[in-house]
Amino acid sequence: MYQLKGSSSSIGAVKVRNECSNFRGFCNQGNMEGCLSSFQKLKREHLVLRQKLENYFQMLTQVTPAETV
Repeated sequence: MYQLKGSSSSIGAVKVRNECSNFRGFCNQGNMEGCLSSFQKLKREHLVLRQKLENYFQMLTQVTPAETV
């Protein structure tokens, strides 16, 4: 979880980072219901981020060298 939180922070994925923090907090408190709920939110935010990154990199591959200048 630490690695995911750190990686998310480094690329500006605030929602993923925040859900990592929430998840860890619930787990540290022993709040299993909170852990499960937060983990589901984390999975959704991760999926959204992944889709956005895939779209971004797909667009990059379509840019011609003249457009990158």
